[in-house]
Amino acid sequence: MLNKIICLSTFAFLTGMVACNKETAGITEEGNSIAYDLWDGSKGASVSSLNGSAGYWFSVSEKNDDGSTINFPAVEGNSLTMDNVKTVVSQCGGLCGTVQLGESAAPNVGVGIALSDKDVAVDISEWDGLCVSYESDLPMKGVLGYKDGADDTANDMPSVDFDKTENGGKVSRCAKWADFKQSSNDGSGVEVSKKATSIMFKFFGKAKESGYFNIKGVSTYKHGVENIDSVEIVEPTKAEPEACLWNGTSSKPSNFVENDASGANGGYWYSYNDREEGGASLLYWSAEAPNYKNSQEWIVDEEVLSGGLLARVALDKGSASHAYAGVGIKMVARDSEDAEYSPKNTDISDWGGICVYYMAEKDMRMVLASDSLEAENVLEASTTPVEKCVTWNDLSSSGLEKKASDIKFEIRSSENVFNQIRFNIIAVGRYSTSACVIDSSKVTSF
Repeated sequence: MLNKIICLSTFAFLTGMVACNKETAGITEEGNSIAYDLWDGSKGASVSSLNGSAGYWFSVSEKNDDGSTINFPAVEGNSLTMDNVKTVVSQCGGLCGTVQLGESAAPNVGVGIALSDKDVAVDISEWDGLCVSYESDLPMKGVLGYKDGADDTANDMPSVDFDKTENGGKVSRCAKWADFKQSSNDGSGVEVSKKATSIMFKFFGKAKESGYFNIKGVSTYKHGVENIDSVEIVEPTKAEPEACLWNGTSSKPSNFVENDASGANGGYWYSYNDREEGGASLLYWSAEAPNYKNSQEWIVDEEVLSGGLLARVALDKGSASHAYAGVGIKMVARDSEDAEYSPKNTDISDWGGICVYYMAEKDMRMVLASDSLEAENVLEASTTPVEKCVTWNDLSSSGLEKKASDIKFEIRSSENVFNQIRFNIIAVGRYSTSACVIDSSKVTSF
């Protein structure tokens, strides 16, 4: 995770941030007299050290490299080094570069500061948090690195989101350690800040997206709040409805697709084919359906579910006009916690649309159905995980989202295709910039 460490006294680069309210306009710091107590890009590569400790700039990339890179100005290569970091900072008046995201499901890349030259854990809790002045065309995530043990880098590091800036504007934003959240539990950066090893700034977006960034300065939360002019300090934003409805790469994927936190409604996965119309198409799974389980249970059996709903299709239209087979979500609801779920047309217009992570060796139909009425969009063939997001308008759904009965993902052809076509529905979410974050280590490309 920490790649190609660069020498630069930057121990000061790590400090507290207060989560930014999205309703607050970006604040420009141009013309302000700003003194950063951790790192100031306007002073070149030199930085103040804390208690005699020195930190190091380094490049951040994922262990399973997805091809994401940062191009730094006036230097060769895509990584910071002891020889080129001063050139970059002198050129930019900060740490700048152009991010080029790769082709994975959740591409990201970034830069960071190691808090000591020997990667020894450091107590930075007294900083209270972090302030950073920056501009960025892409969303940026501040990550607090630490170790689970003497040698093991933690998998779930506390992080906080920093919005991209508008039209090249520079902003100063702060977040407290309590606002750095871990994804797998309710933990925050408060305890982790007592055993930190690094601070990282990671840039996210969709596959192949690019954007410029420039980190101008970093301060402790204590110093930044008192001394940086025009700094955004707001309460954490209220939690939005969970965008990811179902994730086949989670630790315990379910056969139930959550619609809301109440659990009163949602949908069950099922499989289907053209047999009722005279066809003879078949779905093949990685394991046979156990006799003791019904279709809703075995479709997400551990042997069947392999980083998503992974299956193979053989198309045989028989006497039907088209051959098809696929998987779908049947919308259901219940009247109380003790009641059974039953099929019920559901208003899902508040989703805004739908996002799906998938792979398919042939174009697929993504179908929104209200009983016999259907609206569709094409999921283009891809042998690597890809996310596609469409609004209800993109589907020309004519209001079907207000009374949806099914959402289906289907391989279809007017010709017989007996060689088996692979597909994988990996995750499904509400319409969003990126509805689901998948564990790409659980997905094998075709």
